[in-house]
Amino acid sequence: MEAAHNRDTMSTWEPVQLHTTLSEDFVEETTQAKTLGLEAEPQQLHAEFHAHADHMTEVQMNHQRVLVASGMIPESHLAEIEPERSLAWMVEQLHGTVNPDGLIIPLHGADNSDIEVSTLNDEAQRQLRLIVKEAGHDDLTRILPLPAQAGEIQAHFINGRLHLRW
Repeated sequence: MEAAHNRDTMSTWEPVQLHTTLSEDFVEETTQAKTLGLEAEPQQLHAEFHAHADHMTEVQMNHQRVLVASGMIPESHLAEIEPERSLAWMVEQLHGTVNPDGLIIPLHGADNSDIEVSTLNDEAQRQLRLIVKEAGHDDLTRILPLPAQAGEIQAHFINGRLHLRW
């Protein structure tokens, strides 16, 4: 029992504080994230290209068909090669969007008391756990892999959308 609480011997889930209002720093950082011009970071430009590259959908679908036909599960194969892809798939399943410095997940109908966000610093990879509770139903639990460059997680629940920034 002691090992589960000792940070030196095991990793434990650490809760992330969920804010319900926008701070000035959050607004300023959001407006400063430029994706055009010479001030843009290469990672931002790359992510924006993939988000707007409609022609890539057909290529990805064909690749997925080949993997399924050969008996492989596409998500596990590609997630091993490029772990950030599994984050994009999970956020897409939740009808959210991935930004270079975070993600947004719509949770309309949920209340901030129904949402729990926590992180786990594992030896292999850093993960984020999202739990959404609904009375009379099982909890919706998703464990999302975080990018290697992710820093401290900031969580904001505003207008039915969960904003996570790192």
